[in-house]
Amino acid sequence: MNILNGLRVAVAALLANKTRSMLASLGIVIGIGSVIVMVAIGKGSRKEVMDVISRMGENLITLNAGEAKRRGGKLRFAENVTTLTLRDALLLAEDIPELARVAPYEYKETKVKHGNAYTQTTVSGSTPEFLRVRNYEIERGRFFDRRELRLSSRVAVIGTTTIKNIFGEDDPLDQTIRIDAIPFTIIGVFKSKGMDTDGADQDDILMTPLTTLMRRILNQNYIRTIYVQVSTKKDIDGAVRKIRNILRERHRIRDDHDDDFTIRSQLDVEEMKQETADLFTRLIVGVAAISLIVGGIGIFAVMLASVKERTREIGVRRAVGASKRTIILQFLLESLMISLFGGAVGIALGSGIALGLDRWGPWTLILERDPMILAAGVCGAIGVVFGVYPAIKASRLDPLEALRVE
Repeated sequence: MNILNGLRVAVAALLANKTRSMLASLGIVIGIGSVIVMVAIGKGSRKEVMDVISRMGENLITLNAGEAKRRGGKLRFAENVTTLTLRDALLLAEDIPELARVAPYEYKETKVKHGNAYTQTTVSGSTPEFLRVRNYEIERGRFFDRRELRLSSRVAVIGTTTIKNIFGEDDPLDQTIRIDAIPFTIIGVFKSKGMDTDGADQDDILMTPLTTLMRRILNQNYIRTIYVQVSTKKDIDGAVRKIRNILRERHRIRDDHDDDFTIRSQLDVEEMKQETADLFTRLIVGVAAISLIVGGIGIFAVMLASVKERTREIGVRRAVGASKRTIILQFLLESLMISLFGGAVGIALGSGIALGLDRWGPWTLILERDPMILAAGVCGAIGVVFGVYPAIKASRLDPLEALRVE
């Protein structure tokens, strides 16, 4: 029997029991559909995370004073740690050629007032390099310059969230606000950036020159953060090693002592997020695998029932010269068709759901060809694996005994 003829017989046999065949493939439909949707969600989530990381700053390295500890899924740093200074930032910029820009950074959570309105926000300070290092953009107005940094001018650039909290719909440019009773003039508005990788609102910000913040508001000579931008991504690991060596030497840290600072690079963040995405993917694949196994068992049961119901047919075919190999091929084709049909419906269903959620839902989903090809291959394997035993059982029926069955 050739393959084409076998396919025709298989189709006829399956159509004779449409409901049973469709129910047998239901587990495959659910499993494959779930895999397609969840892989699309995983790919979309990874893209969103990579976009957020990119918006935080290209080739970014973050130095924080003290040791970081992760609590509640976020990195937490000890307060009032004085191990980083402006001199550290200047030294790194001078001694490491791989560094494109260095932006020291300090902040304080405090109340900001305008007229009778006030809000609690992050008042921060940095240098003009902050814009390029952290990938912020000015939507209106301007950023402060080096002259204003040198003179500790009372000027500020404001984020969109802070604008809504203080000014509502009013234009904040050239308005005066008070930070700890000190008047500041708004000279610029940041373009909205959204959340960072830790879920913090990057638009809830009010930035002044670093010298202004340190002298007029904080009255301190240390900083908690230094942002560093490396020239190219491939230089990040080498830059991290040099930064650690220079700071350990400058801070006179002995070899048997831990760092008094924490370095976190863009590569570390990407790796951490990728591990989370991989764990999610493995979990979903595990659940889908259980569904596929259940679907395979359904095919197995249906094929065994088919062998029992078609015992006389098998006897007739053996009696007229059909070989055991022909019988095995026939039942394997039927099992394979049930599985591939379920896979095709599952791929179509999963793709439709993914496209619908991407277009009309709040998520980003990315459909790729490789998971679909893999799903088709898995369906084929399931059809063969769970159809082998019923096919062999059918081929081993004694023709004489089979012909006696009513």
